[in-house]
Amino acid sequence: MQHKQRSFNLITRKTQPGKQGQSLVEFALLLPVLVLILVGVFDLGRAFHALITISNAGREAARYGTLHNDILDDPDEMDKLYNVAVVEAASSNMPISADDVNVLCLATGAPPKCPRDTTLQVQVDYTYTPILSFFFPDGVTIHSAVEMRVP
Repeated sequence: MQHKQRSFNLITRKTQPGKQGQSLVEFALLLPVLVLILVGVFDLGRAFHALITISNAGREAARYGTLHNDILDDPDEMDKLYNVAVVEAASSNMPISADDVNVLCLATGAPPKCPRDTTLQVQVDYTYTPILSFFFPDGVTIHSAVEMRVP
């Protein structure tokens, strides 16, 4: 009894005609959806980076305000407080201006100087422009508010 030896060649495997074209069409239909999801995830990461950056900028400005609270009636000192937030955001490549920073004493409801054992609040606003701007043509406003107790 003789056994026939079968050989399998995986490289030259024959497929039905048209199957390779079908895979290419399916890939072409799915590619835009996959790219949109990938860019959306990247954009969401950029938005979180912007939120963390403006939170850090507000925190540094609030820290400066609580440490120099006794001289915050001086307009030059207030400019330094705003500049602390601007410089902190710029160190992470996030351009904000002094107009985007708002300082408020929660006890008096007015800026800038707070009585002892009250809370100083620094608010920072930033307009984030996503890569997928056709979903948000005017951008998205990201707001952060940081409060610190005045010693």
